[in-house]
Amino acid sequence: MLYVDFGVGMSSGLNGVGFRAWELASALEHYEEVLVLTPDVPHADVLETWAGIPWQARHEEITPKRRDIYLYGFATPTDSVRRFKEAGAICIFDAIVWPLEYTTYQRVHNSSDRSTAYRGLLEEYLMRLQSADGYFVASEVEKQVLTGMLTTSRFDVLLESARDMSLDGLLWLLPVGFSDVNERARAKPSVESPTPGPDFVWNGGMWNHYSPVAAVRGLSSLLDAGHEAALWFLYPQRGTPTTAYQAVQEAVAADPRLARHVTFCQGGLSLADRIAVMETARAALCLYEPHVLWDLCPPMRLRETVLYRLPVVAPRRGALGDIVTTQGFGMTTASLSADDVAAAMLSCLQDEPTAKMREAAAASSEGFRYEAMMPGVATWLDRIRAR
Repeated sequence: MLYVDFGVGMSSGLNGVGFRAWELASALEHYEEVLVLTPDVPHADVLETWAGIPWQARHEEITPKRRDIYLYGFATPTDSVRRFKEAGAICIFDAIVWPLEYTTYQRVHNSSDRSTAYRGLLEEYLMRLQSADGYFVASEVEKQVLTGMLTTSRFDVLLESARDMSLDGLLWLLPVGFSDVNERARAKPSVESPTPGPDFVWNGGMWNHYSPVAAVRGLSSLLDAGHEAALWFLYPQRGTPTTAYQAVQEAVAADPRLARHVTFCQGGLSLADRIAVMETARAALCLYEPHVLWDLCPPMRLRETVLYRLPVVAPRRGALGDIVTTQGFGMTTASLSADDVAAAMLSCLQDEPTAKMREAAAASSEGFRYEAMMPGVATWLDRIRAR
């Protein structure tokens, strides 16, 4: 049995990591009996799209067996990881989020003792790291960084006499991608697309490690140059408003023109409406300040680029910028200045460049299919299980 437990809420729909959980399960079910573990009852849209994948919300009723595989992520409760580990399960950590991200969390910023707040998150991360028998990483750079972390937190494993110091037996490259079983292929889009549809979508969260305000400022610069465009923020703000979200609100309020050009989908979109928006939008925006976090691996927003053939605007620096430059399915910006972002956005409003970017996304999509990656993954998991 292979359990997929990423610990993210699913009752209101899916975020990027939630998509990864169900789609990895869909690709792996051809090699293992799978069960997705959820902290709540998934939304009806989720259950319709992945109807063939078994799931269970009551973890305490599960009795893991020795040599079962437990695939978990950065949000998986540590007590669940501990329980599977103690039962002798093979624990695989999908290590695509790093402690550096915790420094941007609003609850850390709002804490009266930031060091203690961060330390609590770090300790949970290290517990997940130290419990693993193997690791998925999303890029070669991420593999190198994880290797460095293992030299301090898992050096006992690295000192094993039979250890191949390439660490290929311990780490497996599993990039951000998509499964053949996905909402675009399985769910029915809305009969009518929301009107008017957007030119640009911000299709991720407004967390502090992103810079959604740069998208609004870029839109203002487009309007200054006489170009009309609409921007939708598809995900509602969840929990305590982040500094990034507040900055977006302030930027929109400061420019009266933006009231009719910027839409916040506060209630969230149904999966069917989301599909319709992705099918008709001109491009997605995924902007963030240059920092080491995004140098490591691309954010989950890459999934929509290759799945929906949706061009993406991203900073030139970082893993996503490298992929966009190499694959040609988006535009990169030299900086987050309003004019640089507007120039990239303008290219996406023009038919010929957009058509070429969509063609590039279609041509490269096979390299991001989880099903194409799974033969190697399944062989690697068999080797770990046989140790």
